[in-house]
Amino acid sequence: MTATSANSDPSTWDPALDAVAAAPKNHKVLFENASLRVLEVTLEHDDEEPVHHHRWPSVFVFDQVQGPVHDFAPDGTQMPPNRDVMQAIQAWNGQGCLVVNMAPQPAGRVFNASGKTIHGVRIEMKTG
Repeated sequence: MTATSANSDPSTWDPALDAVAAAPKNHKVLFENASLRVLEVTLEHDDEEPVHHHRWPSVFVFDQVQGPVHDFAPDGTQMPPNRDVMQAIQAWNGQGCLVVNMAPQPAGRVFNASGKTIHGVRIEMKTG
């Protein structure tokens, strides 16, 4: 199975497509141990991440985000805006930080079509 299949086992996903390996410009490791990995995530406005995945469940704390943000499958197909983070961005009132509980995310890429840089911290639970 590949990381493009939403029903695949994340432990089988290609390590070369891990967010830190495949999109290092956008994902900086702040802390990592056997249980957790904490990433600083940045995506400039009008920029697009390379195809990558996040194999572990996580909590994503955005201190700066604004739509529109577009989510694409590896083949370039635009994903419907029903994924957890896309729904949260659309519903957020822009006050404080936006906190989103995230399931493992199969391979894809994000395009930031807004006029604002996306920035946040993603806490990945390796044991979850």
